[in-house]
Amino acid sequence: MDDYQRLLKQIDLTYSDELYVVNVKGCLIKFKCPFLVKATEDVGLLKEGCKYKVLSVKITIRLETVYEINHSYYHYKSFEIL
Repeated sequence: MDDYQRLLKQIDLTYSDELYVVNVKGCLIKFKCPFLVKATEDVGLLKEGCKYKVLSVKITIRLETVYEINHSYYHYKSFEIL
């Protein structure tokens, strides 16, 4: 099994209903889906300043975190967790 296949297997085993975040104080915080976020910019059909529910959290093949919102996927950097 090459590195790519191992990565795919690991991503497959990743839970998609939880997100772990380290806050500014260095504490680990777990968010269970659905959790609320606020858009920090217009992205796709979502508007800046509006609140949205994150239905699941996924990792792309490029190891980027994306949120499932309204059955579409958006890069996490466009949102602030509430």
